[in-house]
Amino acid sequence: MKKIYMIIAGLMLAVTVSAQLAWDTEMTKDDYNNAQTVISKSENVSYDNPTLGIGGGLKIGKIVVNIPLIGGDPYEDECVIALNPIGIPDSLSFAWQGGSSGSWSVYQSTDHNNWSLVASKEGNIISSDTEEKMALATNTRYLKFYATGRTAVAFRKIKVTELKKLSAGTDEWPFGVAMVDDADGTKNVNIMWTNIVAEVSSTDPHFTASLTTVGQKNLIDQTTQLTIRYSHSEAGQHSGEIVIAGEGKEVRIAVSGETKKYDQTLTWIQNLGECSAGDHVQLNAFASSALEVVYESSDESVAYVENGEVVIACAGTVTLTATQPGNYKYNAAEPVSKELTIVKADPMIGVTVDDLTYGQALSEAIIHEQLGKVEGTFSWVGQEPTAVLDAGDYALTVLFTPNDLCMYNTREIPVALHINKAQQVITWDDQATELTVGQTIQSTATLSSGLPITYAFTECLLSIDGNIITPENEGEVTVVAYHPGNNNYLPTTVIMTVFHITAGETTNVEQLSAAQQQAARKELHAGQVWLYYGNSVYDATGKKVSE
Repeated sequence: MKKIYMIIAGLMLAVTVSAQLAWDTEMTKDDYNNAQTVISKSENVSYDNPTLGIGGGLKIGKIVVNIPLIGGDPYEDECVIALNPIGIPDSLSFAWQGGSSGSWSVYQSTDHNNWSLVASKEGNIISSDTEEKMALATNTRYLKFYATGRTAVAFRKIKVTELKKLSAGTDEWPFGVAMVDDADGTKNVNIMWTNIVAEVSSTDPHFTASLTTVGQKNLIDQTTQLTIRYSHSEAGQHSGEIVIAGEGKEVRIAVSGETKKYDQTLTWIQNLGECSAGDHVQLNAFASSALEVVYESSDESVAYVENGEVVIACAGTVTLTATQPGNYKYNAAEPVSKELTIVKADPMIGVTVDDLTYGQALSEAIIHEQLGKVEGTFSWVGQEPTAVLDAGDYALTVLFTPNDLCMYNTREIPVALHINKAQQVITWDDQATELTVGQTIQSTATLSSGLPITYAFTECLLSIDGNIITPENEGEVTVVAYHPGNNNYLPTTVIMTVFHITAGETTNVEQLSAAQQQAARKELHAGQVWLYYGNSVYDATGKKVSE
């Protein structure tokens, strides 16, 4: 039986090692002191009876190929390291020291049987901590360190890196100029990758990529076509980067482009002249873009514009200016101004109020002024504007306050108000209908008014308490949900759902305890965590999936 020895700071220790060397991990003193995290994956290599001081001045934290006695016969020994089985090797680096009148060699293998040479040193090879680095085959799974000579050879700082590559067919894509709302501009670029999963992102929201990730583990020299889109949803000059990054590799593709707005014109064919306080003056300026025209007053204490109509505040002269400020698609139009002269008037006032529906506050009531529309404000007499009245007919009073009290008097006006009953809608969606006896589920039926739902059944196979459905007997039952309405709400339509009730089956699924879940080995596959305990596989909740 061949032997591998470790110097353990003056301690005699008997252990057996069976572990793997992880990717991109440099073995340290602590790693070698903890035998469970070190190496050795071969039937022909044991790890026992470590010896202190043999070979002369060796340090903790090394793989030592040694002899039992100083100055003894030339030795020949080896040790085997198992690499991580998931991934692709790239290179091996290590430092070595010691050795005389002999040689050392490093081999690689896919099955720790058929070995091929990676590197070697011949002759008198005494050296002090010489560092070496060499490439590995991408299918290597085992490394063997072999040495002969009259003094010990120590290997340390062992590190195996995983092969990863990422590049792009171009590092820049200019998109040129387009108009707002044009179809997206597209560019295709090839992403070349090896054994990597990289996230795709954009530093500017106007540029998006067709994929969110590029790459896959354990594949070599692959090409993926990535489509970059430039959205013309917003005018301006845009620039950013499409970033493909992951596992220590990164590719950046600079993207740029410009999006322009359309021009528009404003037309206002209207002679305002003179009007009185009670006149209706509807302004008719329009924009070639069909966007809403905005009006501004030079003196809002005289007149201002609301919903395209002049609201008169007092007698005087005012300049009204029509503008269209533009939007994401159009530039602002050149403004147009007109002068308006207002004289005093004393019109009559009449008021009607549109019906409300239960649930609406009085402040939502639309009050119509009749006879000689005077601009001003209305308020409810003896009622709070937030008041919600029950359905029915009411005789109420509104107070009219003109904008300019020096031109108009306030007036209390009786009005009739009708409050309609509100509609209520019952919805019953996404309901599980395949039930088992004794199973308790929640009804998904909802009523927009918040009132309790009434249920009726064709067969007494289940019960419903509140919104909890409890199947009691096997069979098929139709359940209807409705509400008959009340003083403020109209009745609902009837909603029907058919339930199928069976006796059901009892299944026993093996479940890991909390302690077993903590001790289980966890691996991530296809975005899902799996637990490995004993010879079985469990899902992330600890339920058994397979042997």
